[in-house]
Amino acid sequence: MRAEVLSWCRREALFSPGAQVVCAVSGGADSMAMLCCLRELAAELSVYVRAAHFNHRLRGAESDGDEAFVRAFCAAEGIELVCGAPEKPARSEEEAREQRYAFLDSIPCDAVAVAHTAEDNLETLLQHLLRGSGLRGLGGIPPRRGRYVRPLLAVSHAQVREYLRARGTGWREDATNAEDSCQRNRLRHGVLPLLAAEMPELPLRVTELTALVRADDALLDREAERLLLPALEPLFSDPCVLRRVRLAPLREAPEPLQRRALRCLLREALPQDAALVHIRALQALLENPAPAARADLPGRLTVRRSYDALELVRGTPPVFRPVPLAQTVHFPALGLRAVCTLAEKNEKIQNTPFTFALKYDKMVGRIPIFRPRKTGDRLTLPDGRCVTLKKLFLDRRLPQPVRDRVPVLEVDGQVIAVAGFGADPRWTARDGEQAVILRIEKEKM
Repeated sequence: MRAEVLSWCRREALFSPGAQVVCAVSGGADSMAMLCCLRELAAELSVYVRAAHFNHRLRGAESDGDEAFVRAFCAAEGIELVCGAPEKPARSEEEAREQRYAFLDSIPCDAVAVAHTAEDNLETLLQHLLRGSGLRGLGGIPPRRGRYVRPLLAVSHAQVREYLRARGTGWREDATNAEDSCQRNRLRHGVLPLLAAEMPELPLRVTELTALVRADDALLDREAERLLLPALEPLFSDPCVLRRVRLAPLREAPEPLQRRALRCLLREALPQDAALVHIRALQALLENPAPAARADLPGRLTVRRSYDALELVRGTPPVFRPVPLAQTVHFPALGLRAVCTLAEKNEKIQNTPFTFALKYDKMVGRIPIFRPRKTGDRLTLPDGRCVTLKKLFLDRRLPQPVRDRVPVLEVDGQVIAVAGFGADPRWTARDGEQAVILRIEKEKM
């Protein structure tokens, strides 16, 4: 077994030279074999090995017996040991798992070794198959996830027990492993013996197979990520948008690569891997002929299509409320501010879509108000045309959720300027005239 573990650790580069390694030891055969084997290989792997035991307190005296066994073994072998226990016993297997990993996460080290074997990998693969998993699930248990590593994935339960018997090391048996209350145990007791009878070497072959699947999966992910090109930022940004990507590359991609790209896109926003039903909802979104559409997903996540972009959105932006013009006006809902200054008569006047030079004599004594658009709003453009804001926004392909967030400047019920579009020429100052300079800019962080 030593040779197989050494080869696997080197092949998968599980440990860097000089690494501080903590072995998660329950007292069972697999974890005991892992601890002993890594201790024997410490010099060849250039690592320092310690042990950690977490007493879940779920099985009363048996749990305490496991802890006593691990403590006695580590003391006899001169192995540094860290023990932990929950403040309150877990109410479920999932909660117990969370408690165990929280304990392991708290231990300073470079790597935490856990004792999954080839059979564990096969059981995981079968569970994923039963759940209808895609290619990622068929990759089984990865050798590394963060700082958690699995040195025993290339060895079987039989090899583990043969190794322990050869060196005269005992282990503890968890009585719950004999129960069939959970799916993994039912697979272990009912399905794996049938498979082993047909192909005894199946677990080890599956380990190699899942390694190939993971490599293929990683390559396809890289290809899919190339489709997720950033889209141009709209005229006004939405603080609730997590990510914007171009629509065209996704639409034009072959369907298998399209599905994977959408899965990669959702991976950063969903707590779990996206289900096929979610991917199909997004594909329907891509195919929808309407200029705007949306799909609601778990975790309060919305994916919306807006013209040439696909957006991941979570949350609702603050409401943009009317506010009177002042020296500085902040729009927290928009991430913008308006800065108002006076220009002297000899100052050169310049009007831009976001900078308005307004006639001082027309502004004085009035109370201009910034507000969102209203139905029927119109703006006279610098070229003299008077158009509705609805047409302006449609022509600029402004996304629907953003249209109600564009600052509109009103005086006595008349729209005199719209951020990003310009000011009414009847209100704009010329060179030599005293002017009120109004700049719309991003809020400084």
